[in-house]
Amino acid sequence: MILSKLNGKDDLAVYPAAIRRALDWLKTTDVLALEAGRLPIEGDDIYVLVQDLTTKAEAKAEVHTKYIDLMYWPEAGERIGVAPHTGRETVTENKPEKDKMNLDQVAEENFLVTAPGDFIVLFPWDVHRPGLNVGDESATFRKCVVKIAMSLL
Repeated sequence: MILSKLNGKDDLAVYPAAIRRALDWLKTTDVLALEAGRLPIEGDDIYVLVQDLTTKAEAKAEVHTKYIDLMYWPEAGERIGVAPHTGRETVTENKPEKDKMNLDQVAEENFLVTAPGDFIVLFPWDVHRPGLNVGDESATFRKCVVKIAMSLL
């Protein structure tokens, strides 16, 4: 897992090329002006899901096998649970067509609160529970999830 700021002082040269290309796309695109939905960056290898998200009190933990999730919050943030994927979790729902498995009973989960300008890179070994309220109330905002094929690494 990587957590940083899109316009921070990271030396992007240390990231794999596919992640650098996704970050460059986010830096040079006005994501707030885009229509919500799926947009190709490099076909099915790298694409973005532009979402108008409303946070909630509870969410399912999920993990992917074929794609990395690079999440970016241009205008607000959310609380997100993260944990190592041990392979011993119970799969409660499997959607291979969406490269998504929901898990139950996640051990060693920690929670992060993201802020505007943050990005997080989640690999297949990172369980995540996104879209949680930061406080007691729900919030609605724009979020981008760039899907990067693991085969590019």
